[in-house]
Amino acid sequence: MPTENKTTNLGLNSWLGTDKPKRSDFVSDNTILDTVISNHLNDDTVHLTEEMKALLENPFTIGVLSGNGEASKDHTLSFFPRCVLVFLRNAPFVEYDSSNGYTICNSAVVAADGGGGTLGASLFLDTLTLSQSTSASNGRFINLNKSGAQYFYIAFK
Repeated sequence: MPTENKTTNLGLNSWLGTDKPKRSDFVSDNTILDTVISNHLNDDTVHLTEEMKALLENPFTIGVLSGNGEASKDHTLSFFPRCVLVFLRNAPFVEYDSSNGYTICNSAVVAADGGGGTLGASLFLDTLTLSQSTSASNGRFINLNKSGAQYFYIAFK
């Protein structure tokens, strides 16, 4: 029979030498242990899932994109990034063309889920779209899809 003495945390039987436990007492204690341990192991706030562990080990991806000179080009990534930073290889992020009086934008930052970003880039699910100007507009020339140019990107998961 179950004892009046119980463990502090789980309420398991803590028999005295004079108690006479029955099989049902052990089954009851095992059920409590199984429930508590299962709930603990399945608790994502205490334990990380494999997906969460992978994200911590590789929080971003770095790659290279090629421009084709068209007004815009879509690049499909292998996951849905939260944020992407793109910049033209061997060029400053932004430069000023003093002879023509406009700023050349060689980089962009864009956030997922309509989070906004800089001119010339957009992000929808796993698709990064980069634009290329043919002429300056409002004092800016977007230079994110220049023909033959290489662009580095960092996509944050």
